[in-house]
Amino acid sequence: MTAAAAACGTARLVWAAGACLGEGALWDDRTGELWWIDIQGCRLHRMDETGHTRRSWDLPQEPGCLALTDHPARIIIGLRTGLFFFDPETEHLEFLAAPEGHSARHRLNDGKVDPAGRFWFGTMHVDEHPSEGALHRLDGPRQLTRIDGPYTVPNGPAFAPDGRVMYCADSPARIIYSFELGGGAMRRREFVRFAEDEGYPDGMTTDAAGCLWVAHWGGGSVSRFDPDGRRLARIEVPAENVTSCTFGGADMQMLFITTAGGSGIPGDGTAGGVYAVRTGASGLPAGRASRFS
Repeated sequence: MTAAAAACGTARLVWAAGACLGEGALWDDRTGELWWIDIQGCRLHRMDETGHTRRSWDLPQEPGCLALTDHPARIIIGLRTGLFFFDPETEHLEFLAAPEGHSARHRLNDGKVDPAGRFWFGTMHVDEHPSEGALHRLDGPRQLTRIDGPYTVPNGPAFAPDGRVMYCADSPARIIYSFELGGGAMRRREFVRFAEDEGYPDGMTTDAAGCLWVAHWGGGSVSRFDPDGRRLARIEVPAENVTSCTFGGADMQMLFITTAGGSGIPGDGTAGGVYAVRTGASGLPAGRASRFS
């Protein structure tokens, strides 16, 4: 990993949610709301930019990832057993697809929609057994393909603004890979490797300049890297286990950050809360799965 960059601010707590394992930050620019999940708490959350207006849903299984769709009244949610459509108003879950050979001891993990409207997501063993994870892509109803592996805990992914590069981490290995997309075969290379004292790369997002923002699990921060892997900046987060980040707000310059380690009780400490910081960088609207309506 490149030399440490100077800190460029400290994130502030906007929701002391007490999540056991907050993840999956996703901004919906149509409604001006942030979606996120508590994996171990089996809950889905939504909030406005200030964190004052909130709503939560209990889920029957651990959620691992989220995606917006072209249909404003439903999202895609990855639960332990597969992908489902979810209607927030009726709370109806409709099964969509599951990876081939997916077992009861595996679950879905982080995911993201690319600029072409395809949903990429990871799978992993619930006890993080080495090399039992993989990266998958959903191209349409039941059009599900295993793209890359093995991984232990795949996290990300994130995409360059033009969709030509994808980033995905194998967190326990402390490695972020970059993939050149297009032209058939994907070409993978090591993009960044975290040092032991920097924690583990977790969730990530890109900004309009093509830079990658990465949450540090065990590192209490978010780092910004340019497309060549040079670290440009670091944001400090008052929680050790930082799990995901996404741009949002009215001007798409607010970085929202989820964390883990809470007790599951709202207001009980700052671990497991949602944080926000103005960055000066501009994000891009989240991709929407566009082949499922």
